[in-house]
Amino acid sequence: MSVFQGAAGLSRRGFLIGAGGLAAAAALTACGSDGKPAASSGPWEFTDDRGQKASRDQRPARVVAYVSSGAALWDYGVRPVGVFGPQKTADGGKEIQAGNIDLTAVTSIGNAWDDFSMEKFAATKPDLVITGLTGAKPTDLWVLKDDLGTKVQQVAPIVALSEYKVTLPKVIERYEQLAVALGGDANSDVIKKGKDDFRQASDDLEAAIKAKPGLKVLVVSSDKDNLYVGKPEFFADLAYYRDLGLDIVNGGGTDDYFETLSWEQAGKYPADLILTDSRTYALSRRQMAQFPTWAQLPAVKANQLADWSTEPRFNPVLAAPVIRKLTEVVQGARTDITA
Repeated sequence: MSVFQGAAGLSRRGFLIGAGGLAAAAALTACGSDGKPAASSGPWEFTDDRGQKASRDQRPARVVAYVSSGAALWDYGVRPVGVFGPQKTADGGKEIQAGNIDLTAVTSIGNAWDDFSMEKFAATKPDLVITGLTGAKPTDLWVLKDDLGTKVQQVAPIVALSEYKVTLPKVIERYEQLAVALGGDANSDVIKKGKDDFRQASDDLEAAIKAKPGLKVLVVSSDKDNLYVGKPEFFADLAYYRDLGLDIVNGGGTDDYFETLSWEQAGKYPADLILTDSRTYALSRRQMAQFPTWAQLPAVKANQLADWSTEPRFNPVLAAPVIRKLTEVVQGARTDITA
């Protein structure tokens, strides 16, 4: 039985309690069974969520990662030599996805989804590349799509962990398995505290949700042309919050992740509370307020708005504060906006 399985199908109280169980389930050749770093000598392999096996003569020491994947590994002590994807904002600040990565200590291979320098990548002399799997096809990867993925694979093997139609604890579990396989420590004081905080934050969020029956939540992203309504089943964090009881509006349409609406359709789904994409890629709420159909929504007029990042944080250290913040939002929310 998975450490995540319980009477309700998903037990956060059993969340990553034993790294030994994780290692056994993963059957990783370079992973210690106690969650401690394994010896680096000898062959190394890891089977990713596409079912593809990455193999090296020794445990990879020079890892290049998509930024949110790098952030997930960082707190386990696995330090990539290079990262790609959004890391720095236009004013030089750190993007949400970067977590606790010290951006001065890693090489930036590219600072956007469409920015990847093969020259900089090759110069890092990578042993392994790590990114997220964003769909059902093996080629559905963050940044490394089509010909680029093929070129990268010729330099170093790619490990892709799924963020598609899986709940947050499962994604975190997989990143922990990979971190330990790469020499990270799942039993460090930092990670132990993170796990305790994650469990407590999850319990508190569940209690807050129960205390607000009828609360209907809408989750959106946006750009100047459209409003995008999130579909909880596709997002690891939203799927988890829904498992905890949060009533999240489910967008329609045939596309994964979001239903695309024109700004004229902004009122399609009534909601008491709206969570808006906080990444710099999306419009700020100040920018969204320029659209009259948005500004007139009851939840907007009542200022029942809060931040949400389309890219969840995939380790307990990073995820716990996000859940705590959502708990505060739910505790302070009114449930009569759509009444």
